[in-house]
Amino acid sequence: MEYEFSKKDNVNKRSAYLLGALLGVLSALASMMIFAVALLLLDIDRAYAAPFATLSLAIGSFFASRKTSKIIGDKGYITGLIVGLTVFVMITLLSLVMGNGFSINTLFHFIIVTLSSLVGGIMGVNGKKRKKYI
Repeated sequence: MEYEFSKKDNVNKRSAYLLGALLGVLSALASMMIFAVALLLLDIDRAYAAPFATLSLAIGSFFASRKTSKIIGDKGYITGLIVGLTVFVMITLLSLVMGNGFSINTLFHFIIVTLSSLVGGIMGVNGKKRKKYI
């Protein structure tokens, strides 16, 4: 019986990691759209597009690892690292499909995603639990 429980628990963790990584990619894309609209409406120079994209990626990976570590409930740094690596791989594969190659920016994005995911994972585990009154 104990083996079945731990096997089910591992399946739940794997699905939480994938759900978190998907949430990270979607929130990164949403924040990229917000920044794109801001660039267009405020007539900001296109040179700021790359830093905004990197910031969007950091925001997405932070929220993904924070949500995932809240679901899992322990070892936020490991959870953040796993989610960050998954988000990085997903974004890099998407970038390669769109025709962009590897560059020094890829290494920079790896560092930014990993650090923001680690911080999000630690904050998600150590954050206050909300009281539900109803």
